[in-house]
Amino acid sequence: MKTFLFYDIETTGLNPAFDQILTFAAIRTDLQLREISRQSLTIQLRKDIVPSPKAFLTHGLTYDELALGIYEYEAALKIHNIVNTPETISLGYNSLGFDDEFLRFTFYRNLLDPYSHQYSKGCSRVDILPITVVYKVFHPDDINWPETNGKSSLKLDLISCANNFATTGRAHEAMNDVESLIELSKKLCQKKDIWRYCLDFFDKTKEEARIKGINHEFHVQDRSFRICIMISLSFGSKVNYMAPVIELGQSLPYKNQSLWLRLDSEVIPGFGDELDYCDTYAIRKRPGDGLIILPALDRFWRRMPPSSKQLADENLEKIRKQPKKFFEYVQYHLEYKYPYIPDIDPDAGLYQEGFFSAREKKECEMFHKTERDQKYGIVEQMQSPRIKTLAKLILDRNFSVDSPQAKSREYQSHLDRLRSFSEEHKIKGYRGDTKYDRHQALEELKELEGAFLSNDPDQKRMMSWLNEYIKEF
Repeated sequence: MKTFLFYDIETTGLNPAFDQILTFAAIRTDLQLREISRQSLTIQLRKDIVPSPKAFLTHGLTYDELALGIYEYEAALKIHNIVNTPETISLGYNSLGFDDEFLRFTFYRNLLDPYSHQYSKGCSRVDILPITVVYKVFHPDDINWPETNGKSSLKLDLISCANNFATTGRAHEAMNDVESLIELSKKLCQKKDIWRYCLDFFDKTKEEARIKGINHEFHVQDRSFRICIMISLSFGSKVNYMAPVIELGQSLPYKNQSLWLRLDSEVIPGFGDELDYCDTYAIRKRPGDGLIILPALDRFWRRMPPSSKQLADENLEKIRKQPKKFFEYVQYHLEYKYPYIPDIDPDAGLYQEGFFSAREKKECEMFHKTERDQKYGIVEQMQSPRIKTLAKLILDRNFSVDSPQAKSREYQSHLDRLRSFSEEHKIKGYRGDTKYDRHQALEELKELEGAFLSNDPDQKRMMSWLNEYIKEF
């Protein structure tokens, strides 16, 4: 039986490769949104994570609460089992842009399949945030939209408050946010046809068929292109979350990515002498990823501001007049490959190293099935350098916590680098980023202390703990 699994997480920071899930809450419902069961997990703060003060002041989780939790490896096994229950549709709010990436990297570093919950055993994913944006654009009277500084807000906690959703906890508490999400979904699904239509945006097969059904109506020399409308929160309320786009084609190195160019930009990338193609940008879309594509029909087109439509017309004319530049721009992005990072940290290697091979999957299974006290022995038998490295990290983080002498030299070196103020010791991620370290946390504490005027005793206690923990890290 198909079921919805509404879920939310709270984390130590914003980096899915390096930060850690601290709480996971989920409510399973039937397709009519009637509750079947609920689960909640609290996870201990890992010793190789420097907590972000801003994150902790937002979710309010205390060290004492986390100390009662389970280790990350055990939590990863439980969460993986929950989201991979056959016929599960996992739903969150901005989940494809945040929560799901955290799950993926959590599974990866704990030797679990990072992707199976997206497609295996009838499982799939849906993000309610893009659906909410669609309702804001086309059915704005169905929801009471909160405002901040005179602008409509799509923050879940504010929507929950403005619509008097019944919840049991505080805002930014995982289970409370899950309850808010279900209440919002109940409001959205009152328009059943629109609700079902929006859910299909996350069905890869149906979405691809919809896009392929849009005619190629823009012609440049002997080539034709689709002109569409893309809807995304990232475009902002000023343009009603909509942008006219032209489909450039499928990425050559990444077959699951289509490339799109916004047409409402004042400067079309690559069409000014001051811009090199390596400085330009194309939107990368994957099937079912929450970037909503609609045909450029009049009833959709007229919902965009006049300035967007005017810029689109002007830029299409530029493309017609400069086909050579346009084709050069298209070819550059179709061929583009992400740069290889030779010294990437093992935790961040998911996209660069790719899927686990069949042999690696067998070694992962062997690790999971082996009794706790025998795991150290089997790690040395592993043939895959990647699996051996990740397995050692699991042991260091979860099985050697009370025995410092059992920790590997590599793990001790990792901790030393997190304490260091030296640039050369930065731990590199997959996006040219670095792992959040003690130096960054101390700078963030300074920033917060300079502006901290709260009379809330809980926040004062939180600041006191963060100061002590980070300075002694």
